Amino acid sequence: MTAIILLACHSVRELVDLSDALWHNAFNIERSLNYYRIKRRLQLFRFHCREFWLRQSLSDSVSMHRRTDIDFAAVEAGAECTDRTFDDSARELHARFQQAEGRHLAPLDWDIEVVDGEELKASFYDYADPVPKYFNDQIGQLSEGVSFTVTGSLAVNCERFSINLVHNNETRDVALHINPRLPQNYIVRNTKVQDIWGSEEVSSALPFLLTRGDKFSIQVLVTEACYMISVNGQHFATYAHRIPYRNVSILEVKGDVGNVEMQRTLVLNYPQRLPESGAKNIELHINDEIDEIDASVEETVKIPHEWCLIGAPTTQSESSPKSTHSSNDFGLTLPYYGALPPNSLVEGRCLKIEGRVRLLPHSFYINLQKGQDIWPHPVVAFHLNPRFSKASSGAIGKAVVCRNAWFDGSWAQEERSEFDTNFRPGRPFSLVIVCTKNSYEVYVNRQFMTDFKYKVSPSLVDTVYIQGDVKLWNVTLEQNPLVKGKNVRVYHNPLYTDEY
Repeated sequence: MTAIILLACHSVRELVDLSDALWHNAFNIERSLNYYRIKRRLQLFRFHCREFWLRQSLSDSVSMHRRTDIDFAAVEAGAECTDRTFDDSARELHARFQQAEGRHLAPLDWDIEVVDGEELKASFYDYADPVPKYFNDQIGQLSEGVSFTVTGSLAVNCERFSINLVHNNETRDVALHINPRLPQNYIVRNTKVQDIWGSEEVSSALPFLLTRGDKFSIQVLVTEACYMISVNGQHFATYAHRIPYRNVSILEVKGDVGNVEMQRTLVLNYPQRLPESGAKNIELHINDEIDEIDASVEETVKIPHEWCLIGAPTTQSESSPKSTHSSNDFGLTLPYYGALPPNSLVEGRCLKIEGRVRLLPHSFYINLQKGQDIWPHPVVAFHLNPRFSKASSGAIGKAVVCRNAWFDGSWAQEERSEFDTNFRPGRPFSLVIVCTKNSYEVYVNRQFMTDFKYKVSPSLVDTVYIQGDVKLWNVTLEQNPLVKGKNVRVYHNPLYTDEY
């Protein structure tokens, strides 16, 4: 009787899935069947991943609090695992896993990562390569801080290659599959369990950096929450653990590459920088002996009394500077790391950033931080992150502007406001971050936008990190001098002139 009931439930579930597929694909039979097959594959993949964690947890002496940190949202969570009868212990573990679903673990939640398309449209592939170009089944026990750096050269006709971290079990489950595809200019990340692939992750804020015929260096760092992947010395993406990493024992490299070598190290910071990916020294335009200039306040900066909240847009001639850069000017490479001398950010100085907003912007961010590391998370004295709305593709650069700071191991309370930012898609901008007595003040195209009270002393800042949907031309540290006879500085906010 139980078997009949289970069979009936299974049939009803399949009927519901088929109906859902037909509805989502406008009753197109071919597309609906493909949608149905992919959905069933991902459900089975999800089930095997859960089973993997349960098996390890039941046999592992590690305390359960480490396992409840798994973010099953990143493991394509969503469907309940009802196809198997668990004993009492497994049921308890399963319940705890369900409670863990949806928790956000991203250690770099200020990274910009735009996911294209729906999850179920992820392409299904059967990746069958010839004999590996590199194979090592003695990579040692994995733990947080273990780093693998794979170097080699790309063939002149390279189509794709892969780096795999593999379990030495019967089905050779792949915990992490890194698959650069040169014709498509993206890098796939995925997992295979019981010969079933999960959905691909392909998005990243970092441009594709691999070129046929050139050398490459890909670093994989193991952390408790995820793998971190860097390409040629620049952090590329994070990948949440879909199956346990502690039993990974094989590293292999396949595809159109040669001269492959691997270095295993235990690191204290990440990524491993290359000469071309190190920080550039920021130009200093400072003369402490001259801290006063002749100018009228009206000629120096325009500041709306409404704090530039969304309203009627200003005209182009008022709001956007004229670009002095040609279309052939490639500017500064992103992500941008700029180095500052110690104690550079003091009252009376400002950081000036010149660039252009991309045509279809999603977001960008600027971090004033200590050090260039991605892991461990650096102290971020000021995180400025404009996130553009869909309306930003039109004439008005509306955006939600987020401000925050990272210290003592976590983010502070985020501040966010919706502004008419004067960031126009495709238009140049001049952004100035001013250090006052108590806060950072942000000006865009000589108009005040927002401020952020100090949570961390700005004297700690030695690195400027910029990433996202902008083309960057110049970053300089400059004076914010006093206007002679006015007792205000060039960049000043009339609401807080008493500070000076």
